[in-house]
Amino acid sequence: MNRLNIALLSLSLFAGSAVAAEPYMTVPVEASGTVTAYVDVPTGFDCHVAIPDAPTAFCAGPGNIVYHLRTVSTVQGVVDPDRYFEELMQLATSASNVRILARYAIPEISQYRLQRDAPLLFLRGQQVYTYGLDSTDPDKNETGVSAIVISIFPNNGAPMSIVDAYGITLPSSAIDDLGRLRRELVAFVNSYRYDEQWVQLANAQTVQFEGNLSARENAFYSTQRRIHQNNMDALDQSYNAYRDRSAAAERMQQGAVDAIHERQQLINPATGARYEADGYYDYNYVNPNDPGMSVRTNDPLWDPNLNTQQGEYYERLENYAPSNW
Repeated sequence: MNRLNIALLSLSLFAGSAVAAEPYMTVPVEASGTVTAYVDVPTGFDCHVAIPDAPTAFCAGPGNIVYHLRTVSTVQGVVDPDRYFEELMQLATSASNVRILARYAIPEISQYRLQRDAPLLFLRGQQVYTYGLDSTDPDKNETGVSAIVISIFPNNGAPMSIVDAYGITLPSSAIDDLGRLRRELVAFVNSYRYDEQWVQLANAQTVQFEGNLSARENAFYSTQRRIHQNNMDALDQSYNAYRDRSAAAERMQQGAVDAIHERQQLINPATGARYEADGYYDYNYVNPNDPGMSVRTNDPLWDPNLNTQQGEYYERLENYAPSNW
């Protein structure tokens, strides 16, 4: 918290007239030893400086003019930009004598940020909010202007919010026009551009990450489909076993009923027609053209088709067992 207070207190900037007439130089911006971007500051400034009680300090020039640039917060999730900015302001003013002179939106920085970040794949879907403020610190005799840029992006389903702070501070006695100082701040922020090789590397890493993520998702869904199929196969096997047991029980029950009622189940193997007859005979015949004409006997030598009248013809029936048909 104290460090963030200091960062906000440092974000005040010097009079534009003190810098506007000077040419600019390009300064690399590094992250973990790798050049990721470049920004323009007045020629003759010392950059990558370390100033006590000013953790956001980036470059310092004559007359105690300081340019500030730093990412002050990275939040996992989506923040409410207005509320977050209000909390930062309360934090800055409650622990010091810093006085806010003015607060305003800076849409041109937000627009530039969206355009600048468009080539970066991991920032797709980004939303940007930029808040400006003029402040003065009587304890340090400093006045300046600041820009708080809040970026929110989907990050492949794991949203993130990044808060960057930019500013220019200088002695209060050097201030002659805050309007010109604000324009100098916008020019400073909008001079920030990415290193092309870093963009290519970042995009390659994003493509690789998304490819690995897609492969993991495909493997997960494949496993889920396999588990589902195995479960369905097990259910099918269970149902088939149940159906077989039910059919066997039905056959046993039907057999018992037939035995009680001395009923015989028969089928014509030639036509598939089924018949039911009372009592039991070893040999059963039926006229396929007239089911009412049937003959039953226990004599294996008797042929019902001998000495028949015209139109009579008999086919032998077999005992019907459901499991055989």
